[in-house]
Amino acid sequence: MKNAAAAVTALALLAGCMSLQEVPPREYYVLDDLAKAGASGRAAAAARVLLVTAASANPFYDTQSLVFSRAAGQRAYYQFAGWTERPGRRINDLLMRRLEARGSFKAVAVTTAGIKGDFVLSTRLEEFYHDTGTNPGSVRVEVSAEIVDYAGRTIVAQRRFAQSVPAAGENAQAAVSAFNQATTVLLDELSAWVESVAIQPRVS
Repeated sequence: MKNAAAAVTALALLAGCMSLQEVPPREYYVLDDLAKAGASGRAAAAARVLLVTAASANPFYDTQSLVFSRAAGQRAYYQFAGWTERPGRRINDLLMRRLEARGSFKAVAVTTAGIKGDFVLSTRLEEFYHDTGTNPGSVRVEVSAEIVDYAGRTIVAQRRFAQSVPAAGENAQAAVSAFNQATTVLLDELSAWVESVAIQPRVS
């Protein structure tokens, strides 16, 4: 009986090892800005300092998992694919790099840097998913932004930005490629908007 029990246990362990070997490894992708940012030419904002708050996100997207949707009002996570960073935080970092590279501000810094600013920019990731309702689907990226006057603590401007890009396939790799494209275009619009708000005359 002992030998039989040992044989059953060994077979169970072997089967478990085989099933584990068949499970694909989880892959992680980097969300990228595909554009090469250049000077914006908005010299009127060059004397101003922009502070950027930590990014916030819709709770379901505040994760490293890739999100997909098979039907309106439904969301799910890819089982074996994720981001190296949470998308909301990554987009915020990419936006700061854009604004710094374009040279439109005297400085671009986080609000915890301990410096005085002229404006405070806050962003929130509202939507970030691969819509697979129709094959191969498309990705949806949506970000809301708010700019506050640092001294007056008043809202200067608010806007929501959205981009949708077709995916080349119904898989994580194709979705990531489309996410990179959509994020790049969204950063084009968002950075230009921030600069346009900053060059407006200050209301005393």
